[in-house]
Amino acid sequence: MKQITIFGNVTKDAELRSTQQAQKVCGFTVAVNDRRTKEAYFFEVAYWGRPGEAVAQYIKKGTSVAVSGEFSWREYNGNKYLSVNANSVTLGGGNRSNEPAPPAKNLGDLDDEIPF
Repeated sequence: MKQITIFGNVTKDAELRSTQQAQKVCGFTVAVNDRRTKEAYFFEVAYWGRPGEAVAQYIKKGTSVAVSGEFSWREYNGNKYLSVNANSVTLGGGNRSNEPAPPAKNLGDLDDEIPF
């Protein structure tokens, strides 16, 4: 088994799909930048079952993630595709919206004295 851990940014919102056997899988792509060559590598990630279902709604374009799992690659039409069958996904920051924060609730008159 080839294990890998990658750190990168999600390229588009995750998709939650069901197989014909009714298994859920969260699919998304992670871009990893090589600092030396300035190239980007793209990994197709599959995160199966309930863990994948639980994080699918939070994996949005631009989100930083760390993914660990079994690594594989395939060739199709002359292109190489890198894949990770994830066993763990950790969400980082990123994809902050430009919307302003909601206004603070009015707490009314606060008494500065301690009530005892």
